[in-house]
Amino acid sequence: MDIVRVEAYVDGSGAPLATITEPPFRLRLDPAELGEGIHVLTVVTEYRDGSSDQHRYVFDVTRKNHTFAGHISQAPLRAPIEVDLVDAVEIENPAPPSVFLYAVLPLILFLGVVAVSWWISLRAESRVADQPTKIESLARSVARVAPTAGAAADGAALYSKNCAGCHGAEGQGMGAVFPALAGNEALADAGYVVDIILEGKPGSSMPAFGDRLSDEEVAALAGYIRNSWGNGFGPVTAADVAARR
Repeated sequence: MDIVRVEAYVDGSGAPLATITEPPFRLRLDPAELGEGIHVLTVVTEYRDGSSDQHRYVFDVTRKNHTFAGHISQAPLRAPIEVDLVDAVEIENPAPPSVFLYAVLPLILFLGVVAVSWWISLRAESRVADQPTKIESLARSVARVAPTAGAAADGAALYSKNCAGCHGAEGQGMGAVFPALAGNEALADAGYVVDIILEGKPGSSMPAFGDRLSDEEVAALAGYIRNSWGNGFGPVTAADVAARR
């Protein structure tokens, strides 16, 4: 099918960052203009026959040695647009390898490991008689810390990481492509919300998270969505999620 127009949106923005109407359909982003952290690029493609589709790129931007660099950690298959997150200056004038990073630092780390290993060996030989007391003390410390390992999943953090890029930080959505969650009566059906999170929505850009999130995480995420931004539809339990997998 012939492409008429490609629009690119970043982090749930209502206005396109770029609109491309002629091939080659390639978008070059400058990581320095995006800031550090995780970003979501949504590509909406319209075809000559009136159909359209959406693809999502997930990427992160980091800053090292005063230079921003982007790395695509999740790119869609068969997307009609090529995204380049490497600054053109870096491509044309690559920085020479760092002597400290590739030669001096490994040597320092190696010597540090040797020194620590020697110190541990020396201490072990001189304090063998104290080991039962140390083990008992360590066991008590682990017993005090262990209860936090089963802490409940954070629905707000899961939403920010997996959903806010498309549905907005306040659940406001992004036009017809990504519906608003705030004040959405469809969320009253807990089973519907869980199914959408687990299996995605065919024919749309909503991906499935069933293979990425545990029952507890899906329950926390569904509960957060159903009880935020004016919604008040009640909690969802891990047992509810397990029953619908």
